[in-house]
Amino acid sequence: MFSLPLNTLLNKLAVVAGVLFISAFLLFGLNWGISNSAATRADSRELAEALVGWSPSDPQTHYAAAVFAARDQNDEARKASLAGFETAVALAPRNYLIWTEYGRALERAGETDRATLAFDRASELAPNYSSVAWARGNFLVRQGRVDAGFVEIRRAIKGAPSYAAAAAQLAWVSSGLNAERAVQFAGNDPSLAAALALVLARAGDLDRASELWRRVPGELRKTDLKDPGLQLARLFFDGGRYRGALDVEVGTLGKASSVGAFRDPGFEEPIATDNSGLFDWKLGGGTNPSMNLFDTVKRSGKYSLFLRFAGAGDQQSLRQLSQSVAVEPGAKYQFVYRYRAELTTSPDIRWSVAAIRSKEALADGPPLRTNADWAEESLSFVVPGDTDGVTITLRRDACTGTPCRTDGNLWLDDLELIREN
Repeated sequence: MFSLPLNTLLNKLAVVAGVLFISAFLLFGLNWGISNSAATRADSRELAEALVGWSPSDPQTHYAAAVFAARDQNDEARKASLAGFETAVALAPRNYLIWTEYGRALERAGETDRATLAFDRASELAPNYSSVAWARGNFLVRQGRVDAGFVEIRRAIKGAPSYAAAAAQLAWVSSGLNAERAVQFAGNDPSLAAALALVLARAGDLDRASELWRRVPGELRKTDLKDPGLQLARLFFDGGRYRGALDVEVGTLGKASSVGAFRDPGFEEPIATDNSGLFDWKLGGGTNPSMNLFDTVKRSGKYSLFLRFAGAGDQQSLRQLSQSVAVEPGAKYQFVYRYRAELTTSPDIRWSVAAIRSKEALADGPPLRTNADWAEESLSFVVPGDTDGVTITLRRDACTGTPCRTDGNLWLDDLELIREN
């Protein structure tokens, strides 16, 4: 084994010097590590500034102190913040995060030319970072360079679609509430187009919202942008634009449905209890009758809908079945329904049709027979010219005396809407 002889003064001094150097190096490393870690967790300006004294050569401590100083709204704090950022970028000239925050601090101080250079430098260092593109784009918008700003903002959204909602609001405000101009800011980015469609729909411009939504690729409507699509369909529905709502919802959910037709007229799919689909079958409140798909008694297909009435009495406990249907304004339709019944009921059960928005009654069918083996009956109605949506409901007449009770079984299958003009 190699060993260093210690029998001379020179060798002894060399060993002592080596030990001191190693100790200093370790102490510096420990000092830097502690201060750097603490700087990232500092929770006050005082602590951050103390850490600068502990490790003045660490850019992280200067950065933390500058960030905290920027939060104080006074001239002294602003100057301290700028000084801290200047030191930090000098110590870490390739740190994009420090340059980004430095740009924000310069903008707050009114030094927009220097802020532009700082944001440009951050973008050069991190050209593919969405957070940098977002910060730079917003800065450019605030400086009146809106078109250039939205080039950056669209770059940010491409990497981080979560920015889309805020970007859509910014586009709307920056356009001066001008839909055409806002649409130009959206460019060809699908996430921003979807978010802006929601903004325009909430502002009442459903036509432009529909046009913008059509720009979104079909596959994205069913996957990444499904939630905005469902929100947009609801806005159309609540705005009384039922054909538009159906168009958006079909493209989002992919469910087979068309204007003037039932969705799942043969009850081949389970009825969702959350009533989520705007044009799905819906179950009203109450607990009676129970409703289930039935595969042994049916008219066609795999199933019918089986309703089991078990002594339904007052109206509050009676569950209704309904579906909203998009239709053509002014059109005349025939509603054909088929059913099998083994019922005892007073009062009567019947189908009815009403306009969705106004609740105007358009037609009531005759009472269902209490005993029938796949009876086929129909009723006709005319859609008012000022609406394109109706609700078709299976209901029981109001109780006017006693008895008020329904017992027995009812099967429904193969419902149909036929336009007559």
